[in-house]
Amino acid sequence: MTSLGFQASSLKAFLTIPEDVLGTFRKLSDMGYRVVQLQWISPDVPDEFVADALRETRLTCVSTQDYYSVVSDNLGRFIQMNKLWNSCLMCVSGIPREKMSVEGLLAFSVELGQMADVLRENGLILTFHPRVSDYTCIEGRPAVDWLMDGMPDDAQLTIDFYSVVKAGLNPIKLLERYSGRVDMVHFKDSVILPDGRENLMPVGQGHIAWPEIFEACQKAGVKWGFAEQESWQKDAFICAHESYEYITSHGILSPP
Repeated sequence: MTSLGFQASSLKAFLTIPEDVLGTFRKLSDMGYRVVQLQWISPDVPDEFVADALRETRLTCVSTQDYYSVVSDNLGRFIQMNKLWNSCLMCVSGIPREKMSVEGLLAFSVELGQMADVLRENGLILTFHPRVSDYTCIEGRPAVDWLMDGMPDDAQLTIDFYSVVKAGLNPIKLLERYSGRVDMVHFKDSVILPDGRENLMPVGQGHIAWPEIFEACQKAGVKWGFAEQESWQKDAFICAHESYEYITSHGILSPP
């Protein structure tokens, strides 16, 4: 069964000092969230403080995330961070632009495979988070497909349904294609304004057809779905709560 969580990068502005980190975690816990993915907490906040704040607010971190280049340049620190926070997944995002060819993608998959090997030795699983541009077709196939073909079988794909829809792909078919390799997904929504601008919205208040996606996640055995919204038209915590209310009303529940 897919459990609901929250992607903390959505609240980057509130993760700059220890007191705000604790307060943010407490607000999420009070809403009913019990699982988080952590990203973009200020380096000025000690990792040990974050671990204590998680325990105090009864939140479980199952994943951290950052850009591939950031993680690869600081792999030792990310490994220790994940261990300290009891995380099991290391999520990286972003195919470098210079790798957007068949040869480049296969070479990049080797790099990711090497990272996956080191993470596995430390009890962690690598998962790749494609951005919109990472679904660009290269010789008739989305770039991410070339990438996943060359990665170890235990390496996973984190599907951000907003990015998939924006790239013009069918999110349910993508999920079905990688069923068994998708433990974690992101729920993010948006509206397109009459002038063409786009606003991110709480889940369920945008243009994405969520009920079918939620059902597909359950069928595919996705373990965690994280609400995400990095910009807001009103109070960020109200948005987080509205996402919680909508998603749980459709059967994706927060753990006890």
